[in-house]
Amino acid sequence: MQNPSTRSLGTPTGNTQVPVYLTSRPQEENRLLQWWYRLTAPVEPARSASFKEMERFRRGTTGSQIILALYLLLITSVFASFVGTNEYLIPIVIGSAIVLTVATVLNRLGQITLAGTLIVLTFAAFPMISIVSTPGGLSMLVLPLFALLVLPLLCAASFLPPGWVFVVALGNGLFTWFSLTALPRTAELDAILAIAFAGIMLPIFFSQFIVSIVAYAWVQGTTRALIRANHAEEIARLEHDLGLQAAESAQQKQQLEASVQQIVDTHIRVANGDWSARVPLTRENILWQISGPLNNLLARTQRWRQEAEQLQQARMALQQVRNENEQLRRALGGNPMQNSPRSTTLKGWRDDRDHSY
Repeated sequence: MQNPSTRSLGTPTGNTQVPVYLTSRPQEENRLLQWWYRLTAPVEPARSASFKEMERFRRGTTGSQIILALYLLLITSVFASFVGTNEYLIPIVIGSAIVLTVATVLNRLGQITLAGTLIVLTFAAFPMISIVSTPGGLSMLVLPLFALLVLPLLCAASFLPPGWVFVVALGNGLFTWFSLTALPRTAELDAILAIAFAGIMLPIFFSQFIVSIVAYAWVQGTTRALIRANHAEEIARLEHDLGLQAAESAQQKQQLEASVQQIVDTHIRVANGDWSARVPLTRENILWQISGPLNNLLARTQRWRQEAEQLQQARMALQQVRNENEQLRRALGGNPMQNSPRSTTLKGWRDDRDHSY
């Protein structure tokens, strides 16, 4: 289980291997039991779920096991109704089965507390109604039914918060005291209670008290173990994420140093006159925002330098033409056009014209 604080410390990449101790391992269980979990237990939350959700899933899974045992108890009670004397046992079993079915659906839907409340009330009422509705009043044969009052204790410990098991135990104790003191009794049981009332009451009370203590300690111990396991997993995942973050930081540092060195090398080449040098960084690089504009600046500078060289060559060519023209003018006596072919032709044309006159 991870909380947001541990998740934010590192984001594993696609090539990162998650350590084995952080991966979920499918539990090897009986196929029949797995099938029963798929029918009655809530859906297992993701590994990123909170501890509260994982605890609710644990209660639902444990409750699913209790539900299976309760169904078996009801099936056994059906056979017992044929040999017993309580004519209300069959309706009690049918009503309990209906409520248990509804609670099973609620448990599957994740309504663990509601399902547990229905089951605790139903299987607390199951032996109570059987005891109260015994024909002819309470007898020695009814006393073993008080042992069934431990069922709601186990159900409360499995489905409800731990403290509720003592509330159920208190209700069972009050019902036991009320039954043995206020309900009709047979003469045999009345005579035994007159002699050994404490000997009958105290074992029932002690059994309720011991089961409550054991169930409470079991639930508390399981919860503390889950909390420790959750903390250990968070610490392990935190260490794993910190390791990933350190490796990623080292890789980024190495990439940054290499990129800076490439920029420095490019500057050195440009300083030595190699204006075609460019920083060989891609868009994925962390220094692309620097290398991209720098490459553009180098390209423009190279183009301006080429244009300046072309302009300088043009100026030198023009200056050379001027020098040649000046030399030609001096060679011709100060007028470069004086002895040119065009001037000679014009002079001859004028002489011919004068002779014709």
